[in-house]
Amino acid sequence: MNIFKCLLTVVILFSASSAMAFDDDRDGFFMGFGIGVHSLNNDYFFYDSKMQTDSKNGLATSFKIGYGFTEQVALYYIRNASWFNDSYSDGYSTSDTLYTIGMGGLGITYYFSSSAPSAYLMLASGVGDISAPLESNATSDTGCANLFGVGYEFSKHVTSELTLLKADIESSYDSRLRLESTSLQLTINYVFY
Repeated sequence: MNIFKCLLTVVILFSASSAMAFDDDRDGFFMGFGIGVHSLNNDYFFYDSKMQTDSKNGLATSFKIGYGFTEQVALYYIRNASWFNDSYSDGYSTSDTLYTIGMGGLGITYYFSSSAPSAYLMLASGVGDISAPLESNATSDTGCANLFGVGYEFSKHVTSELTLLKADIESSYDSRLRLESTSLQLTINYVFY
């Protein structure tokens, strides 16, 4: 049933061309997807003492859906994630597990020009999380996160972004444990507008 709801939502959104969407203007409804690479640094704390630092590289993803109020200013929901492999232990066994650290929140972009090509700045703030999305018995932890980025729209719809994502996440298992994550992401994006 959830898959049906998702598909129905996508069909409705893509059929909204007469409602100021997908008309090649940045003002109005838009939706964007991106993929790239990241360099991630995770600092693990017990109380306020740093226990361990891990550095990882991997796949970065980006999703945005929102509204352009003008050709230069857009407000949107953003979901950026850094994907990486690490070991996971459930107390009985240890396995290699795919994790994501990311954020979902409210973002704003300012384009320096009203049409492509154009550089732009972006800011976002919201809920940061770490999860193992493919594991059924792993829990997710959340906290606060902020993102700052610069980008360049090469031609209509095609952009490249360099973002810095910082998340401060507390363990749901033990309140004395905390993770500070910093991820530098480089993505290529396609934006439907």
